[in-house]
Amino acid sequence: MTDALLDIRQVTKTFPTPEGGVVVALDSVDLAITEGEFFVMLGPSGCGKTSLLRCIAGLEYPNSGEILLDGSRIDDIPAYDRPVNTVFQSYALFPHMSVAQ
Repeated sequence: MTDALLDIRQVTKTFPTPEGGVVVALDSVDLAITEGEFFVMLGPSGCGKTSLLRCIAGLEYPNSGEILLDGSRIDDIPAYDRPVNTVFQSYALFPHMSVAQ
């Protein structure tokens, strides 16, 4: 048992390629985030950051594993019924601001 608010357990997500192969976006990801914790995902393009966020939000479904929110499993709940939100930001949203601002 964990006191994590968001608990990712052995989540795997794959995508088919046009050639008939498979791309593994998430490979048995384990992650526990507690309430009030500041968490950041950093990594190069194609490392699975967005795939994980989409699985948490319900925009994609994991091939295997579990996603729990406050101890309740949510990975089988549709996006419109999940109590989570995802907003993807583009640098173009703030063209009038510098990094310092």
